[in-house]
Amino acid sequence: MIDLKGRDVLNTHEWKKAELDQILDLAFRFKRMGERARSLQILRGKTLLLLFFRASTRTRISFTAAMEQLGGYVQCPDPSDLRLSLEERPGAGESLKDTAKVVERYVDCVGIRLSGPIPDKQGVPRPGFGDFIARKFAEYARIPVINLACDMQHPTQAMADIMVMQENLGDLTGKKFVAMWAYSPIVRHYTSTQADALIAATYGMNVTVVHPEGYDLDPETAELIKAESARGGGRFEISHDLKKAVEGADVVFPRTWVSPDFYIHTREEELRLSAKHRDWRLTEELMKLTNNARFIHVMPFDRGNEVDDAVADGPNSLVYDQAENLLHVRKAFLASILADASELEDL
Repeated sequence: MIDLKGRDVLNTHEWKKAELDQILDLAFRFKRMGERARSLQILRGKTLLLLFFRASTRTRISFTAAMEQLGGYVQCPDPSDLRLSLEERPGAGESLKDTAKVVERYVDCVGIRLSGPIPDKQGVPRPGFGDFIARKFAEYARIPVINLACDMQHPTQAMADIMVMQENLGDLTGKKFVAMWAYSPIVRHYTSTQADALIAATYGMNVTVVHPEGYDLDPETAELIKAESARGGGRFEISHDLKKAVEGADVVFPRTWVSPDFYIHTREEELRLSAKHRDWRLTEELMKLTNNARFIHVMPFDRGNEVDDAVADGPNSLVYDQAENLLHVRKAFLASILADASELEDL
């Protein structure tokens, strides 16, 4: 068994495939345990600190349940109640470095959810601030740091999504995964679209990302997906033809995401832009073009905009099993990065 104790969970790309396989194997074991998995003591005496700078339902509840069911404790303060400042300038407040150096002496692991703009090489504000802060915290602290979702990635969610696909499709090699831009008046970041496309490529799926013109993925992440596809033996393509893109799909994930210029636009400008594509919605008619595809979504999904009720509530919808798997995957990550590998071998 690979010893993963002390590892950060910032992006699945930074984990070897064998390590991700081990996480999934442990998650499946926790799921098979049923009620017995609710009262384990693997992490007795350990404390997880959750810092949510953005709202959360599934991530907050499942991580709390996961840690407590493994025998540990959870602290989840409102970040606005802390003295921490994310601005690195005199007078702004307590620095990230000082906060991390102190927190590591109180708790055993920190999870951070944060989004925001960060200047690119030309000084243009682009997504990535949450990823930057999580990485800086991990640099300063000697305890594991987990990315609970930023505007670029959502690694633990991606693993739960791969888990539900494996449960329903078996070996994913060569299966077609479609990440589909879908209209919604709700503003959302790349987050799980990029995370799922990346992990699908890692597991050898043929990945298609389909979106209207003007909704390109982050260029660096697109290159990562391309590289993972090459390693995993699958294909990666970008399409702007919705009907053609979903043909033969085994999995379809419809979700809105912002344009690359989101942090330059006003919110109203972004909504006007997306409103031009109200017809981008996963319907029963589109599903008929697929290979009996499964519908997945990280939730919350916008019924009637991103997806029709008939699809969301249909027999090929995996969304509730997918959400359940968050608990098992997050248990697997917490147990793996906080406990000795020897404690997990006989579960």
